[in-house]
Amino acid sequence: MRRHHAPAARPLAGLGAIVLLATGACGASPAVERAVAARHAASARSLSGDQSAAGPVAAGPASGADAATGGVAPGGAAGAAGTPAGGASAPAGGTTVVSGPLARAAASSAAGRAAGPSGAAGGSGSASGSPSGGAAAAGGAGNGAGPSGAGAAGAAPTPAEGNGGATDTGVTATSIKVGATFFNGNYLDKYSQVTEEAAAAYFRYVNDQGGIYGRKVEYLPCDTAGTADGTQGCLRKLANDDKVFSMGPSLDFNLDTVQPFLASQKLPWVGDSGLYPAEYASPWMFPSQIQGPDVGALIGTFSGRTLGARTIGVSYLNDVAGPECTERVKQIGKSAGYEVTVTAQNSQTQGDLTQQVLTIQSAHPDAVLFCNDPVNTIKFVQAAGRVNYRPPKGWVAGFVAADDVPQSMGAAGVGLYGFSSFDFYGGDSPGVQRFRQITEHYYPSIFHHFYTQAAYAGAVALVEAMKKAGPHLTRAGLVAAMRTFSDFDTTMGLHLNFADPAARKVSGIMLQADEHLRWKVASGRFGL
Repeated sequence: MRRHHAPAARPLAGLGAIVLLATGACGASPAVERAVAARHAASARSLSGDQSAAGPVAAGPASGADAATGGVAPGGAAGAAGTPAGGASAPAGGTTVVSGPLARAAASSAAGRAAGPSGAAGGSGSASGSPSGGAAAAGGAGNGAGPSGAGAAGAAPTPAEGNGGATDTGVTATSIKVGATFFNGNYLDKYSQVTEEAAAAYFRYVNDQGGIYGRKVEYLPCDTAGTADGTQGCLRKLANDDKVFSMGPSLDFNLDTVQPFLASQKLPWVGDSGLYPAEYASPWMFPSQIQGPDVGALIGTFSGRTLGARTIGVSYLNDVAGPECTERVKQIGKSAGYEVTVTAQNSQTQGDLTQQVLTIQSAHPDAVLFCNDPVNTIKFVQAAGRVNYRPPKGWVAGFVAADDVPQSMGAAGVGLYGFSSFDFYGGDSPGVQRFRQITEHYYPSIFHHFYTQAAYAGAVALVEAMKKAGPHLTRAGLVAAMRTFSDFDTTMGLHLNFADPAARKVSGIMLQADEHLRWKVASGRFGL
């Protein structure tokens, strides 16, 4: 089993100590599990005296920016971090939801949080799995009125006869525990933190509408620090100590290691990252994103058929989804009309990528594709700018749909193509408007990218499935409900097939960075 080693150890904010997570054989050691549990217990204790019903606890600043990338901390560099995952916050109405690092949420409008979103409880979503109330009315995020016009898509009223009380692990008459894992101690933590906020926002919205048959969602994220042992330790803590009903929306680079444990516990995971084929093969996992190889197929298809590239170079991360994405770029070449003539790999903690640029430049490909994390794509294009290199058909990247990616590249990033499986988060379609309205109401300083959309979509899917499973909620009932969603409309362009992952619909759009390094939509939705 692949081991993902952590970058250099960094302080975990609020704890005043450095936690080292050693990698070992498959599965976390008891020491790692104890370290994870202790870290989160300390976080809860440190926050318990500051909690208020008005909203999230004020936290420190968000992760420090690295000057070399214009705001993205590369190569595992430690920056000042906000409150660690597992910190408690109280949404409007006084229902406590554990929602993790809320550094940016400290700037939230107190009046907006106190009022909560408007809309009466009711409605159960469509039978096909599409959430109701898709169109959002105009209104500022974070204002006292809340997400007006969003309806009560997430709410389900309590039956007159009650909801059955404690119907399964993690379920009581008043709450449903949902766990999650995030790499907020990892070098990509700024993206992880806002992804967590996007899921938490939807759960808070549902709770403020009255919950699910009288139960409020208690969201319990856990910080893995970006290691496989951290993931294993968090998962065991959430299952064994917190006794969660289900795992929920997460952003974690080690979810190819969790399948045996989920099967042994019969523990569902709805809204996982979707980076690995193993997540789609597991009967317990329901990713809310397309997998890495599909991203490779789509950026390759666009490069060959739309840009007319006949030779391709690929820069790729040597772990996570990078190798599988690259292999799929190669495989799709024949049908898309190109050949991959050169590749260059890099690691999560690698600094300067000039040598990789020179390797690819020497092969003179028509276009360069990226199966990288966003930080290494930034570093590659920055290095290319320093040696005045740009391929004639341009740069085409997966995993970059966030505003700061082209902005961090400087002039070398003008013209960069960036793939997104969801409609552009800055767009104005009804589903995207509603996504922004709800997330920005609870976290006004949130910034968006394609994984905040994926986490939000996962939260919507989980809520819809819990409603469909009925008041007598069980894990088996949740899984059965998820398997009925053969064409789940995220309302943001992407449709998901939870009934038969092998028959999934793979599609997306292409963005392009303009002369001001702002994303513009460059294509309609296309698929394979």
